[in-house]
Order: sequence, then structure tokens, then C-alpha cells
Amino acid sequence: MKSKSALRLCLSLFICFALLIGAQSFLPNILTLYPEWFGILLDFAAMFIPIVLLHVLMPRKENFRPKLKPSHISAEMLGFTLCMALGLSFIRFDIEYLVYRITGASEINLSFSLLTIPFGNSVSFFAILAAILVPALIEEFYLRGYIQTFLSEYMSTRQVIGLITCISAMLYGSLPALPGGIIFAFGMSWLTFVFGSFWYAVIAHAVSSALFLFLNWLLGKFMVYGILRFLPALCIIFALLFFYIALRLAERLTLRQAFRKLHYVQHSDYSFTKFASNAAALAFLFVFIAKAVIGII
Repeated sequence: MKSKSALRLCLSLFICFALLIGAQSFLPNILTLYPEWFGILLDFAAMFIPIVLLHVLMPRKENFRPKLKPSHISAEMLGFTLCMALGLSFIRFDIEYLVYRITGASEINLSFSLLTIPFGNSVSFFAILAAILVPALIEEFYLRGYIQTFLSEYMSTRQVIGLITCISAMLYGSLPALPGGIIFAFGMSWLTFVFGSFWYAVIAHAVSSALFLFLNWLLGKFMVYGILRFLPALCIIFALLFFYIALRLAERLTLRQAFRKLHYVQHSDYSFTKFASNAAALAFLFVFIAKAVIGII
């Protein structure tokens, strides 16, 4: 990996993070009947602008563009993706509940997108559908389609998945959201790798968003009736059920050799050092610490 390419890639991540921070500060001040549409638009812009910058800054010789068409798709692969998405989402809910109890927060943080999208009093079906599909598409398109595809050309699989998992979780810009974000981001990165396409992460993200919207509605309606006394236990049961179904589907997929194997890239450690030690990467890390740890941003 060339130093300039690593710098430009990290610069796009830094700009994405800066746009998300700005949008988080701007959204609460919006006085409108439809704040969800502004949230969807700002989340889209925070991913789309770095993608445009990558196309402008990156040289044509660099292979970083995502494969828009999946190489192969089957009912078992879709079923495995859905089960993994639901299982990970239920586990993430329990993690968010644990953070909620430990920190003593006023409410559980069930953020299904990098930018928390607020909903007004009157929400249409199309707004809900857009809140599910748009963040899932644009976030996975940028993080898994562009960043993970680029890193896979220069780093080994374990390094890529670990790195993109940490980056994705840090983009939430919050320490309480970090544990659940790591679990979710790892699942999306792993699905992208094993099936060789970011579209499976898009599907899993959309399913997770729909489930989190339902859980948010459930908590809003029945929180006063003590639903949190048994909902975390139910989520564990559902997670085990979906993981079991995913395991059975994985047996069939393994026999058909549908899963990609781990790959090793020569000079992978050198590329990792180039990516993690450039100025834009350090700036991204410092801003995250200032935002999530110190709280001065």
C-alpha cells in the first residue's frame, strides 16, 4: 500500500466522522414536522461525500471500487444472512441493555445507523422504509464496499476484519455504543468477506434496523409496564434460536464450498503500519478520543 493511498483513505474516514459529529449537533436543533427525513439525508451525505472524494483523490491504478454484482446468490446464503443478522441484533440489544444498567442512562441506546435518526410525531410508512433502507445501503456501500474492498488488496483477512470492525464502531462517536457497535460491525464485515459481496451486509443491516425500530417502538409503548424485566431474556432465547438455524445452514454451505477461505497477503504488516500511522488516521483517533472519551467536542 502506498503512503499517499493510505493517507487519502484515512482522510475520507476523518471527513466522514467529522460530518457525523456535525450532523449529531445539528439535528436536535431542527424544528420541523419531519426530522427523520433530515436525519436520513444527513446520514446519506456523511457517507456519500467521502465516496466522491475517494473517486477524486484516488489514482485510477488503485483497485478500490466495490463489486456491485454478487458473484453467486442462493436461498441458503440469504437464509444464513438473515439468521445471523437477527441473532447478532438480539445479542446487541442485550449488550446495550447491559450498558444501560451499568451507566445508569435514562434510556437504552438502540441506534440502527451511525447517525441517530430522530422521528417526529407523525411518521409515514415511507419514512420508516427509508430509515431502514437508506442508512443500510449507503453505510455498507462505503464501509464494506469501498474501505474493506481496498484494504483486502493489501492486508490479510484477519487484519482487515479487525480494522474495519474497529473503524465502524468508532464512527458511532460514543463509548456506550462501542461494545454493541463492535459486535454488529464484526458481523457485517465477516458476512462481506465470506460471501465476497457487500450486498449481504446491506441485507443484514436492513434486517437489524427493522428489528431495532420494532424494539424501540416496543420499549416506548410498554416500558411503563415493566417489559424490560423479561425482554433481555427473550432476546437471548431468540438469538440462540437464530444462531442454531444459521449453524444448520452453514453445514450445507460448507459442503457446497460457499464460504471463502482466509487469505494471506505478502507485506500485510507493512500495509497495516502505513494505514494506521499516517496523519489522517491519527487525527481520526484523536477526534474520537476528544468526542467519546473526554467529551470536549
